[in-house]
Amino acid sequence: MLVTHDVFTGLGLLAGLALYYGELRRRGMLDARIVAISVAAIVGGGLGARLITAWEHLPYYEALGEAPLSYVIEHSGKSIIGGLAGGYLAIVLAKRALGYRRSTGDSYALAIPVGTAIGRVGCFLSELPLGTPTDLPWGVSVSSQAAAGFPVCPGCDGPMHPSMVYEILFNLMAVALIVRFRHRVVVQGDLVKLYLLAAGSFRFLVEFVRGNPIQAFGLSGPQLVLIPLLALLAVHFLRNWQRGVNRVPPAPWRQRPILESRAG
Repeated sequence: MLVTHDVFTGLGLLAGLALYYGELRRRGMLDARIVAISVAAIVGGGLGARLITAWEHLPYYEALGEAPLSYVIEHSGKSIIGGLAGGYLAIVLAKRALGYRRSTGDSYALAIPVGTAIGRVGCFLSELPLGTPTDLPWGVSVSSQAAAGFPVCPGCDGPMHPSMVYEILFNLMAVALIVRFRHRVVVQGDLVKLYLLAAGSFRFLVEFVRGNPIQAFGLSGPQLVLIPLLALLAVHFLRNWQRGVNRVPPAPWRQRPILESRAG
């Protein structure tokens, strides 16, 4: 099962990188420094995915030295939220270090949902529990043999919400909307921010049926992490709205008749 998860994670990463570089080429933005920035994004994403859940898996890190490093890495948790946050921070720092000024965020707008959707297929096929118990007709049940392979599997004795499938469908819908409407986003970097705001909000809601343990205030760990991240994105768009930066000026051909009539 771990092999299945890793295979789909790798496929998602490769697909995302291919789309990212394809978009950079389409925009005429390929630069030798992009490779270094991409490496930083991958490293930062990997570290962020692990570190953001480290506090929930301290016993595994305490076993370092006694257990193999590969075992600790494989069992110490990971989060796509942490991966996105770590990757974004790494990109910002790498750009500053290399003096790269151009905005490349929108080049990730398709890469992230496509890569996430592929990776979530691996999660659905290999991770338990899938979600909280449900009586809905699309609830998914697993065999007792599969459930026995996981130390903790609440809800595995009956149908569960296929929470990973919900995220796959959301990301496929996001891809369709980005392709259809991305030309309407006029501010560089806001396309990927819009996706992150929508994806984060969706993930916050999915957490209620995902089955992650409650940490505080009736919320799971990912929900607690998402609150400040979503707040920052919301503030960004609120400021843009107040400044009117998203308003597109009327086309010149629409202004010409008015000017001509005044001249006459």
